Amino acid sequence: MPSREMRRMQEQLGMEKKRAQMKKSAGSKRKGGPKKQRVTISQFLTEVRAEMKKVTWPARDEVISYTIVVVTTVVIMGGLVYLADLLFVKLVDIIVF
Repeated sequence: MPSREMRRMQEQLGMEKKRAQMKKSAGSKRKGGPKKQRVTISQFLTEVRAEMKKVTWPARDEVISYTIVVVTTVVIMGGLVYLADLLFVKLVDIIVF
């Protein structure tokens, strides 16, 4: 932020007016290009269907193996959190009582 003296000097030189014009022109510019048009629901659903046809869906064996990995990981992590909770409860009991 310019000091008072700097502003006075800028006003004397006419810089303040130029700066104000630059701010106005910068504020009037739109970011991101032209305004996008809305699409109808039917056009949206048509495009969704076309995109879904492009998707490479996993095979049944892949889905089963990924599911087993996720369930196993969740059970192991749940067990670790349970054990950590038991440990902290015991530590708090020892410290408090």
